[in-house]
Amino acid sequence: MSTQEIDLFKEYRKAVSHEWLETNGLGGYASSTILGTLTRRYHGLLVASMNPPVERWVMVSKVDEVVWQHGQRFDLSTNNYGGSIHPH
Repeated sequence: MSTQEIDLFKEYRKAVSHEWLETNGLGGYASSTILGTLTRRYHGLLVASMNPPVERWVMVSKVDEVVWQHGQRFDLSTNNYGGSIHPH
């Protein structure tokens, strides 16, 4: 990963505007921002199409990842609680 790509993660407003999407070819998909912050109604890790290609249901919205090392906690995901960003 380049320095420019790493720097993107340091600025919330820039990073949250970059998204990813993975489809399964059956009408289902997974999508989110690169920070893991859900900014759209249909962001989710498992969005299934119950009647392809329509009637989509968000089955798993997100998972908050945490790493513990030597007793210290590192949050890997980001949440926006109406203007309050976690982790700060």
